[in-house]
Amino acid sequence: MNVQHVYDEGLCMQCGTCEGICPVGAVTLTWDLRAGYRVSVDEQTCTDCGRCHEACPGPGLDFSPGAWWRERNAGACSEDFLGPWRRLWFGWASDARVRHAGASGGVATALMQAALESGAVDAVVAARMSAANPLAAEGAICRSPEEVAAKYDVVAINTVLRRILDEPGRYALVGLPCHIQGLRLAQRRSRRLRERVTLALGVFCGFTNEPRATAVLALQAGLDPAELREVSYRGPGWPGGMRLVTRQGTIRRRAYPDYFDRSVAALTPPRCRICPDALAELADVSVGDAWLDRFNGTDGVSDIIARTPAGERLVETAAGYLVLQAASPADMVASQSDTRRAKRGVCRGRLWLRSKTRQPLPAYPGLELAASPGDRLRGVADAAQERLFRSLVDRRYPN
Repeated sequence: MNVQHVYDEGLCMQCGTCEGICPVGAVTLTWDLRAGYRVSVDEQTCTDCGRCHEACPGPGLDFSPGAWWRERNAGACSEDFLGPWRRLWFGWASDARVRHAGASGGVATALMQAALESGAVDAVVAARMSAANPLAAEGAICRSPEEVAAKYDVVAINTVLRRILDEPGRYALVGLPCHIQGLRLAQRRSRRLRERVTLALGVFCGFTNEPRATAVLALQAGLDPAELREVSYRGPGWPGGMRLVTRQGTIRRRAYPDYFDRSVAALTPPRCRICPDALAELADVSVGDAWLDRFNGTDGVSDIIARTPAGERLVETAAGYLVLQAASPADMVASQSDTRRAKRGVCRGRLWLRSKTRQPLPAYPGLELAASPGDRLRGVADAAQERLFRSLVDRRYPN
């Protein structure tokens, strides 16, 4: 069995793991402005080894207390939404320049700087803007922490797993929850990946966007998307903003989160709306913006969740690179209140709605995803809003 049916059934998470680990190159991801990535399997080349299907997070994931991946979380506490954790902090980069340049206090940059400079890893797998097409993001092997950037479009980072399998070294992978899930599933089968990808840094995720969301934002700013040379979504400062640069040198800036309006929010891959993992529960360390009133006016603060002994060691290694404040589970969950609503109430409602239209559903044993009447209303309202604003975008920007 291969992953073609996962894509055809609308369950693909666009993480890129299938292409990254296929031993014969039968799986191809093709970038598309509207869809993100389209997956195709060459049936003539495919050997039916099943590796792509085993490593695909699209059909779901076991979140039960005895799930196989929880072996990494020895001694960790765990609770719904927050996931497993050993230690919790609020933090930011101690270097003021790194903090200001980062999307949310420069924590990911500081952690990767510590990992690289201490020799814990030789390189970092992360997302970057495509030089050929600024509307597209791509997975890349980075040798400096400055190359690790925040992206708000779908990006199949895990296609880079093919290079990791071919090129010896110790790697950290920085990705969204879907990327970390795909990595862990692939590592379950591959000893080489377990030995080479020694750290996984998860970035909190409510939803990501289809590539055309960036094109729409460029058009709203009065720019031709085809003329873009550079796109950045966050920073400098917090919460920062979007920066669009054309080949002619024209620059447009839009504040965050103002530019993330209902039209842009509607341009989300449908699979994102039925994914309950907001905080990258399978990572060694998870990070994301700390949305609390007490941090307004600062230059950025992140939630930091050390989930495994390896993650705890990474934060300890980065002690000289970070300013840390102990946080409680309640503080951490409160800082993600909007994301929690999306990944629990709305997610449950969208799963229920999808079941009513007899579409295939992902399975998440261990999570309570039965929709209450309120959840159902949230799901219907979210679907209606998505449909309305997609149609408005299609009408206003047909090409």
